[in-house]
Amino acid sequence: MITKENLRNLLTCLRFQQSDSIQDEMIFHFDNINCSVAVDFTSEKIKYPEGIEADRDTTKNFSANENFVVLECVVGLLVQGYKPENIVLEPKTPGGREDSHFYCDILIRDNDKRPYMLIECKTMDGKEDDEFSKAWKKTLQDGGQLFNYYNTYRQAQYLVLYASDFVDGKLHRNYRLITMTDNKEYLESNPKLISFEKVSSDNGTRDDFFRVWSETYGKDYATNGAFEANEVPAFGVTKKKLTIDDLIVVDGQDIQRKYHQFAQTLRQYNVASHENAFDKLVNLFLVKVVDEVRNPKDLQFLWKGAAYDDYYSFQDRLQKLYQIGMKDYLGEDVTYIDNASIENAFRMQRNDPDAIKETILEYFRQLKFYSNSDFGFLDVHNRQLFVQNAVILKAMVEMLQDMRLKTNEQNQFLGDLFEGFLDQGVKQNEGQFFTPTPITRFMVSSLPLEQIIRNNTEIPKAIDYACGAGHFLNEYASQIKPFVLQYKGEQSLPDYYQQIYGIEKEYRLSKVSKVSSFMYGQDGIQIVYGDALVHHDSIKNGDYKVLIANPPYSVTGFLATLSKEERDAYMLSAEVDSKQFETNNSIETFFIERAKQLLASDGVAAIILPSSILSNSSNIYVKTREILLQYFDFVAITEFGSGTFGKTGTNTVVLFLRRKKSEPELATHYRNRVEAWFANNHGQDHRYEDADVIERYAQHIGVSYEEYRTLLEGNPSDELMKREIFAAYHAVFSDNTVAKNIKKKRVTARYTQAMKDAELTKHILDSIRSVEKDKLYYFMLCENNPQPVVVVKSPTKTAETKKFLGYEWSNRKGSEGIKYLGAIIEDDDNDISANKGIQQIQTPLFDPQDLANEEKINTVIRKNYLGEDLDVTEELSEFVDSYQLVDMLDFKRVDFDKAIKTTPILVYPKIECKEGISSERLSVVAPYVITSIKMSSISVSDYITTDNMLQNRAGVIAYEGVPNIDSITEFKKGDILVSNIRPYLKKIWMADHDGGCSKDVLVFRNAKPSEILNEYLNVILSTDTFFDYMMVGKKGVKMPRGDKKVIPNFEIPVPSLDIQKKIAEECKQVDKEVITAIDELSSAEEKLADLLNNISNYEVRLDTLCYVKGGKRIPKGMGYSASVTNHPYLRVSDFKEGSIDKSDIHYISESVYENIKNYTISLDDVYISIAGTIGLVGIVPPDFDGANLTENAAKMIIKSHDSIIKEYLCLVMNSPRVQLQIELETKSIGVPKLALHRIESLMIPYVEKAKQEDFVKKASPFAETIAKAKSIVQQSSIRKQIILDKYLR
Repeated sequence: MITKENLRNLLTCLRFQQSDSIQDEMIFHFDNINCSVAVDFTSEKIKYPEGIEADRDTTKNFSANENFVVLECVVGLLVQGYKPENIVLEPKTPGGREDSHFYCDILIRDNDKRPYMLIECKTMDGKEDDEFSKAWKKTLQDGGQLFNYYNTYRQAQYLVLYASDFVDGKLHRNYRLITMTDNKEYLESNPKLISFEKVSSDNGTRDDFFRVWSETYGKDYATNGAFEANEVPAFGVTKKKLTIDDLIVVDGQDIQRKYHQFAQTLRQYNVASHENAFDKLVNLFLVKVVDEVRNPKDLQFLWKGAAYDDYYSFQDRLQKLYQIGMKDYLGEDVTYIDNASIENAFRMQRNDPDAIKETILEYFRQLKFYSNSDFGFLDVHNRQLFVQNAVILKAMVEMLQDMRLKTNEQNQFLGDLFEGFLDQGVKQNEGQFFTPTPITRFMVSSLPLEQIIRNNTEIPKAIDYACGAGHFLNEYASQIKPFVLQYKGEQSLPDYYQQIYGIEKEYRLSKVSKVSSFMYGQDGIQIVYGDALVHHDSIKNGDYKVLIANPPYSVTGFLATLSKEERDAYMLSAEVDSKQFETNNSIETFFIERAKQLLASDGVAAIILPSSILSNSSNIYVKTREILLQYFDFVAITEFGSGTFGKTGTNTVVLFLRRKKSEPELATHYRNRVEAWFANNHGQDHRYEDADVIERYAQHIGVSYEEYRTLLEGNPSDELMKREIFAAYHAVFSDNTVAKNIKKKRVTARYTQAMKDAELTKHILDSIRSVEKDKLYYFMLCENNPQPVVVVKSPTKTAETKKFLGYEWSNRKGSEGIKYLGAIIEDDDNDISANKGIQQIQTPLFDPQDLANEEKINTVIRKNYLGEDLDVTEELSEFVDSYQLVDMLDFKRVDFDKAIKTTPILVYPKIECKEGISSERLSVVAPYVITSIKMSSISVSDYITTDNMLQNRAGVIAYEGVPNIDSITEFKKGDILVSNIRPYLKKIWMADHDGGCSKDVLVFRNAKPSEILNEYLNVILSTDTFFDYMMVGKKGVKMPRGDKKVIPNFEIPVPSLDIQKKIAEECKQVDKEVITAIDELSSAEEKLADLLNNISNYEVRLDTLCYVKGGKRIPKGMGYSASVTNHPYLRVSDFKEGSIDKSDIHYISESVYENIKNYTISLDDVYISIAGTIGLVGIVPPDFDGANLTENAAKMIIKSHDSIIKEYLCLVMNSPRVQLQIELETKSIGVPKLALHRIESLMIPYVEKAKQEDFVKKASPFAETIAKAKSIVQQSSIRKQIILDKYLR
């Protein structure tokens, strides 16, 4: 509020100056009108120019704060150019409260002394109940003081409620301007409307004038256009132009209000067709975008108010903008003649009578406006309906006119509207559903876009072949922008946008997608209107590096809309009988084959599909999965529940795929190889070196290679046919329709029983070979998948699903659509505690603030595309797992339908035994001990947890610290304890005393001591087979645990007690050697650590001294050489005692070497194992200089031999200090793995070269002892397995 206290500062702001002649007086001189206003602070008087009249002087002093508002207003009027004689202060109006009169604050008269504007001044202080607010509320209720004043000065054209304030050194004005003159064009739109002119001619009352303003003009007012200096001259009141800077960028809450406003408008005016309303709304969006681009300084997309606008001019502006937009943005010509063009047609006809012109214009008006238009929310065919529709159109425009659409940030508005119409028939008719922005962002950010942009010399093309509203296209464009700017330069950005394509069959949505690209400033995106399943000249097969889509599903009769030529372009058409063209609805399967056609070699795809695509057993879905397996690499599968897509109750998956190289097609090559093997033709095995895949497949289905070879030869052995899967084959194929028909044949002299039996046998064998041929083929394809498949599963419970997605759906009136979760919801039924928009949502899928966040699922998938190590955090392991593709298909099913399981078809290992040796389940032999005891009941020294159990079967050490636990599991002497966390660490101990253990330690107690020796049971549970069994059924990624429900199913061989005793005794001898080796190892490691600590406490990162490079696997489809060559291939199993064990070296051929020749190790390097058995470090001897190195190992290449010598590096890498770091850095998703970047970050002790050499001399004996001891420990399991094989097999 302006007060005496801040008046000086206000006047200074208004450019008043200290008077030269009067002390303590400030004065402002108006040069344009040669007069002055002065304020005397001594007398507290305000001195206005002589020309300003005043019916009384109460506003010329400091008696009320309102007087300062009057002063500020008068100063503003004089600045605008009003002359003193145009201004009257406190003009008297009859019928008032004082002296039977009202006194208005300011009257402005024109130069003919006629009333022009009445101004009532009020104070304001920003509060809801200040004088200005209360006065305006009163004006809206009954007209208030303003209409009382107007009743005296009825010639006035404007009424103004005016206020000003001075805050933080700035003047703030606020006013409401009411126009009291009629808009004749607007009145003509409805003859029932009453005018100011009519009330005046009828000598109506102030209430009649208020009723006109209220009912005819809808209490229309302006907040600008009257007092803006340098913009509005004296007597130049006008509607101020709306500019793009006046618009606001809406947030999530604004969107919800707009949505509700839209829905409320439809209900209010009984608009029945919501789809038509959405279509018209899209047209309005197009017009608004055109307006923001073409008219940023004078926007035309607005209702200017009843005082300034009329329905005909209003729609004419919109229609003209629509015509421009359709031509410029969609290449469509829309015929429309605007009012200006019609007026211009009469410009030269000066002699035509006005009556003729008006008549013709009226005909044009009827043709233009009294019929359906691009803005027809109602069916319009007369003037009355035009007005009704114009009211709705006005409401829609007012809803949008303050929003800024063309921004760099995306919003959810179009998507929310589209989602709102799903239950109105769009989904059922079109097979479409809207993809929420979080899912869109997750999918796009999971793709390796940076590498695609950086590594391609040509601009990569991207496509969404079912683009709908264009969300994927705009998200892709948004996400590639920083990479284009970084690697290609800002000038390239438009070119990259032009290589983004969308195809949309529905014209309305194709328009939406194009409009949205302009909203996001990505104008070059190309939209093709048409069916994505047919050929388009602008869409070339094999052109696209990126495909992202949510194609339609369950659309009946789509095949009938395609021509025979168009159908014949798809392999899937062969699976559909022509009689089913009208009823087949499997459109999503054809979109998958279309993706195969469109994608270039190594092109990546992310496609949303119904989850049934992975398992539906009908022929067309089986064929679809065959296409997927033949032509795509599987990178990830993400499962989403029914709540993901709002009203669509569909469970969906997102397939993240990579197109296999197409020349030559690997699928064709594999098919040829399988055909050759089943023809018993192995002539090309030496060339392709791939025959070992037969052995791997046989092992996968649980048969021996030798047995399987008999099937390839066409004469399966009895042993093979006894196997479970082959016995199942025989049962099915000996009783199917063909077999039954054979059995029904009559035996005759020409068709003997032997011939009948032979035909049946041949049918069964041919059937088995046919299925097995198919299985081996797809096994090869699955094995060729270059990376494990990341599987992501959404939670099933509603509350957990919301947290996983980061959003929920609301159907509550006034709050419809998607709701982003900005905070954790404690109660699932409560309202969302925070809604901050997509930039603030919290979800494991992605980080909206950092799409490269290493701890989110999108980064895990992106890394898998790149073949990088998967580093899954503990938090993500709840949702994320990883499986080999071969484990996701059931190769043991008779009916091999290629169903892809997101829970893998696990092949559990077992200990093979010779015939005659029975087995029993672990649950029978030694069930879990589940007895709980209190921690307080035992000594800490008798407490066992996974932390004090040693790796590689090395027993336990004393627990250090105070356990923070109450309930533990009891164990007794003789019980076998196995750590269930990270089973691959092989922690096992047979208790030599009673005690208790944590719940992550499994306790097995022998239930049959008279039949199974405890020492023998311990040997069996110590085998690699048992720990591998635990890992097959593991749960979790970072800290995998064995499945407690599965582990008891492990089969324990039960030979005679005599055999058990021999096995136990011989293994006990191995254990004695191991114990001795461990003691020696511990002593040597301790001495080595002391020696290392004595020479230096200074540490450096390994990558400051060495490069770390990984080895390379033998390419898929190739194998080891059957003979010795010049190219040894070093495996982790060859690493022994810091060197190489030469006893079982494998070799590769020259052709294989050519493929991996860049992955060799030299005698100057140091190796380290990085998968399976982690941390084996050593140096290759001279005769293996240049040998190829397995992908499960890495080499450390010394940068400068003047800085570090390899012997020193080898010793410190083997030291307990560094080995502990390696253990901590080891990650597990499937098998243990040590990432190269983690090796680079290892901190190693460092001294100068001379001290290194001295250290090596002193430490070498300890290192040799450590290497030998480790070798004994590592080889112990192999030696025990040899013992088991000797007696059991």
